[in-house]
Amino acid sequence: MAVGTLIVAAGSGQRFGGPKQFERVGGITLLEAAIERAKSISNRIVVALPAGIELPSSNSELAYTVGGDTRTESVANAFRALGDRFDYVLVHDAARPYASQALFERVVAALARGCLAVIPALESVDTLKVVEDRMVRETLDRNKIVRVQTPQGFQYELLAEIINSRKEATDEAAIAEQLGYPVTIVPGEELASKVTWRADLERLRLPRVGLGFDIHPFRLDDGGDLVLAGEHFGPPGLIGHSDGDCLAHAVADAILGAAGIGGIGDIFPDTDPELKDADSMLLLAECAQAVRARGYRVHSVDATIIAEHPRLGSSLDRLGCALQTHMQAPVLVKAKRAEGLGSLGAGLGIATFAVASII
Repeated sequence: MAVGTLIVAAGSGQRFGGPKQFERVGGITLLEAAIERAKSISNRIVVALPAGIELPSSNSELAYTVGGDTRTESVANAFRALGDRFDYVLVHDAARPYASQALFERVVAALARGCLAVIPALESVDTLKVVEDRMVRETLDRNKIVRVQTPQGFQYELLAEIINSRKEATDEAAIAEQLGYPVTIVPGEELASKVTWRADLERLRLPRVGLGFDIHPFRLDDGGDLVLAGEHFGPPGLIGHSDGDCLAHAVADAILGAAGIGGIGDIFPDTDPELKDADSMLLLAECAQAVRARGYRVHSVDATIIAEHPRLGSSLDRLGCALQTHMQAPVLVKAKRAEGLGSLGAGLGIATFAVASII
């Protein structure tokens, strides 16, 4: 199964007030973010860029071409640059930079089931009216209306026919309809909403924040090692179904919460025998991947370990660096004492709080 993806990034952004595909969010452009999302499912990506700019160098996996005066022309140019070694072709807007890996996979899965053309769509939550000369002429039944998104998917031969028809439309699915082909809907997602106005971009720049917490008691038999961010500190270890790494668990909880996924226990329950003594850093890596699959990336993490012993001051930088490997973002780890209060103050266990921001 070979998948080619065409990313349309040749627009002038008239409503936005400039070429929005080159605006930055979280240090990367909207176009770069769209390319990263498409890489998860694509064997080759072709990007259609505005005329008059220098094209970046191309390779077998990522190529660039000059777009046209219309979306249809840009798609046609990118399709010609793609080649013919593909079963399915996806057409995606650079202005939808955070469409998730799961959305790409849903579209391709429908094509693999034999659908000819596939589009993601969301229900309409607003009442829609037809207006002429500032007067309402008709109210539409919103139960029959959907908001269409990208990536849109096509069998290779169908997209070739669409392009060769030389018809113009706001998307290729509309031309498939005109040619008499069925178009299948798969569930869309709010993450794939389009950046059209400046306000849309500002909403993307707002971070989501999650709070994580974990606590474990020390083992009473002085067995096992204390493990924090994968580093072993010697006995006694913490009681836990996995390796009891409360720092990794709290960070995982924070990033999952920020993405609206849940907690680490929802993904890795302590009733699963296969997770007995599991390496929590590997579990954290899977949680980070789940966050990325939702279309987010970690922006920063701040964690505080509450422990009477051992003293962790000289180890905090190392713990932060270990976590940064999986977060691909800055991580600060601090340590505090409970000053003799409660079970933590009595040295009976260790707790960790973590706050994560994602964009």
